[in-house]
Amino acid sequence: MLNKTLPIILSLTLLIGFSIQIVPVMAVQEQASGTLTVGAVSPEILAINLYNTSWAEVTSIDPYVEYWLNVTIRHNNTLYSLENITYYFYADGYSWDSADDPNTHATFLWDNSTKQYSLVGPTSTTWGVNTANCRVPDQSQTQGTFTLAFNASKVALQGTWYVNVTVWGAQDLSNSSVKSFTVNFYAEISLTDTSFTFSNIQPGTANNSLTSPTDGDIDFAVICNAQYNVSYYTNGNWTTNGDVIDITNTNYFIGDDDSNPTEATETGIDPFAIHPTPDKVTPYANQAVTQDDINGDAFATYLFQTVPEGTASGTYTLTLYIEVVAA
Repeated sequence: MLNKTLPIILSLTLLIGFSIQIVPVMAVQEQASGTLTVGAVSPEILAINLYNTSWAEVTSIDPYVEYWLNVTIRHNNTLYSLENITYYFYADGYSWDSADDPNTHATFLWDNSTKQYSLVGPTSTTWGVNTANCRVPDQSQTQGTFTLAFNASKVALQGTWYVNVTVWGAQDLSNSSVKSFTVNFYAEISLTDTSFTFSNIQPGTANNSLTSPTDGDIDFAVICNAQYNVSYYTNGNWTTNGDVIDITNTNYFIGDDDSNPTEATETGIDPFAIHPTPDKVTPYANQAVTQDDINGDAFATYLFQTVPEGTASGTYTLTLYIEVVAA
């Protein structure tokens, strides 16, 4: 039995060995690693909305009143990728890159490094930012709304204004958008002297000067964001206990811009009679827009009183009004 089995096993072994020797090598292989860099994308401004502090959307603003400017921004790499937001406010006829000026231009900034809003310029004016009401969204998101709480200067020109919002992101990529709005008329008058007195005037004397204030004039300042007029009138005649000094059709009560009530050829304004309302006298007409929105335009009005013969003795009173209106 052993002699018959052995050749069969050898034959199989030889056949298997022959099959391995005829298989060819078909390919060799190596590998290389690769990288792909996706560049930064620009931020995108989706909306700009202007609100008052009751969250009512508005198209016009009053100077020196707080408003909220909402800017909705999207960035595909999240809002952490933002560097800053710059707000350029400018009056019609000017541009986003004009110089900061109380009348015509202001610049605000949100800085990502500090998360704070600030006024870049003009400084030392009534342009302002209320940081307590400013808002920064969740920057881990790709979209959010930034809120700038600001107020315009008292002398920001009346009329059409624009705000250019420019958002800067990674690699100095940016996006800008512009919104228009209206600035309303603003005027204020500040009296240094709120009362005045003529003392011990004798009947039959003319152009008596004030005894109080001792400098003989009423000092006041005007702040206005448009060309303006300054007018004067009273609430009636001088009166006391039924006695009257009639100033309705006379020059008994006079104003002037200097201490000489009879000089009518000076370089300033001429003396002017002040009468009861509804009559008004407007010695200062078409005054230029105020440049100094802190101190305003200074005025000094000297007052003079004539007392006719036969006027009864007594202490007479009236109220003087000084009015500022758009020219």
